[in-house]
Amino acid sequence: MLEQEFFQHLTDGVVIMDKQRIIQEMNPAAVRLTGWHIGDQAPYCTFCQKRDIQSGEQRCLLMGHNPPPYFESEMPTMYGETIPVSFSTTDLSGAPDEEGKTVLMLRDLSQKKKEDEIRMAKLLARQTIEAQETERKRIALELHDGVGQSLFSVSMALQVLASQTEPSTASFITGTLPVLQDAMQEVKRLSADLRPPALDMLGLNAALTSLIRRIEQHFPLTVTLHSNVDSDTRFTPQLELNVYRIIQEALHNIAKHAHSPEAVVEVVYDLEANMLTVTITDHGTGFDTEMVHRKGGLGLRHMTERTLLLDGTIRVLSVPDGGTTIHISIPCDNKETLYADN
Repeated sequence: MLEQEFFQHLTDGVVIMDKQRIIQEMNPAAVRLTGWHIGDQAPYCTFCQKRDIQSGEQRCLLMGHNPPPYFESEMPTMYGETIPVSFSTTDLSGAPDEEGKTVLMLRDLSQKKKEDEIRMAKLLARQTIEAQETERKRIALELHDGVGQSLFSVSMALQVLASQTEPSTASFITGTLPVLQDAMQEVKRLSADLRPPALDMLGLNAALTSLIRRIEQHFPLTVTLHSNVDSDTRFTPQLELNVYRIIQEALHNIAKHAHSPEAVVEVVYDLEANMLTVTITDHGTGFDTEMVHRKGGLGLRHMTERTLLLDGTIRVLSVPDGGTTIHISIPCDNKETLYADN
């Protein structure tokens, strides 16, 4: 009685079949998993269906000589689909009516497969973003140390040349210097956008302050920052960089597309909950969020990817002519985000 109750309540599927693979008995978990019935012939898994066998060899890998203790494949079901499962078998022995019967154990791997796919997607996203950031850092250094220094050298040379030449030529040279200065400032801005030096040295708040200053210099947009993250509060480089990029992307979208005169950025670290929340709000033209999702807007997609990379959540609230609010919550209790002088 106890054995039968145990058999009925096992979460793994149990199928008892004879030498011809005719099902003699099944537990409820096996019925739910496969949809098979007692009296059916158990199908072979997709691996065994396709594998090459020798004359006289069993088609089922687990019922041949020296079978593995278990293996993973996909099993056809009565629902017209195949499901990922792990298999193991054992031969029944003892009572005469058990001779020649085999117990097939089935464990559903669907959830594990989904988790593996999510894990691989996050790993791919992380590696892609890390490669992008590495390349951005390299280009930023090239701009600063290469192009920037070259432009500075040219500027100095022109100033020396202007002091040693005739007035008309000197006036022409001097007139080109502001253009050169603008180019130097643009290189400096591009370098900072690619890899903000303040982020590594001073932290998230200082980097955001610098970002807002650059945006206000180049766009007709006033940005107000409210933050309780002080200079002594540091998170992992992974979190700080991705949160910075999310806010940078959001503010650039507002500046270029929202037609909003102002935006508000709120960054709040809840020490008790160990949670970082970011809210970016504008009062611009807004947009249809469903349409943007369908079209696969790159800006929103990149923000979402970076948020999910940190196990966070993102909500975008927007309506045409009603402004936009982006709300992000990121837990700071895992190795990807916690770096504590809090």
